[in-house]
Amino acid sequence: MELIIIGAILAVAACVQGAIGFGLGMLAAPLIALIAPELLPGTVLLLAFVLSFAIFIRERGEIKWSVVGWTSLGRVPGSLVGAVLVAILPVSGLSLVLAAAVILGVVVSLVGWRPGYSLGSASVAGFAAGILGTSTSIGGPPLALILRDLSPSAVRGTMGAAFVAGTALSVVFLWAGGSLSAEQWKAALVLLPAVAVGFMLSSLVNRFIQSRHLYVGSVVLSLVGAVVVIIDSIFGLLA
Repeated sequence: MELIIIGAILAVAACVQGAIGFGLGMLAAPLIALIAPELLPGTVLLLAFVLSFAIFIRERGEIKWSVVGWTSLGRVPGSLVGAVLVAILPVSGLSLVLAAAVILGVVVSLVGWRPGYSLGSASVAGFAAGILGTSTSIGGPPLALILRDLSPSAVRGTMGAAFVAGTALSVVFLWAGGSLSAEQWKAALVLLPAVAVGFMLSSLVNRFIQSRHLYVGSVVLSLVGAVVVIIDSIFGLLA
């Protein structure tokens, strides 16, 4: 039953990411943390890699490769820091980091700040995405912030390409640190069809539903999940 619920969550989250360029981790991770925290962040990162590759192929004509290159360079040290956090923090601590990452991502994406993309901003965004993506599976908001002025298809394609490289780095660092379990690999294989369904649905969403409306709904669900995770983690630490 737990895997069925998680599969439904991932299908919706994959649809969101396929439509706006990010959202799999931000939407799914807080809810999965309440159901099966042992699957985080590895399972979501493995699924994010496959989903990102699919989006990359679909939107490959709109990719800003200079952004992908510099964010990937910044993601290397960031992923190392994130892997260290996973190795040293208890589950409750990681859950709090995850919830904080969701809230930070929502705040950053809702404010009007538009730093644009350059060598410096792309590197910093990649570093932040490396830390957050590896430790919590939520690496999208820093990249989305610097890509605000691009067209929706360019955002999806550029973030898809950046996530392919970034999630691969995160998975490698987690594996090297002994934080990627066999259970997470197995769960990713079982849940992969749900992500595939969400990706296919995103093509319909892109045609008939405004991505802004989809994003607002995902933000509300993410915030609710983050608040519940914070409350649960605090009680866990006090117990």
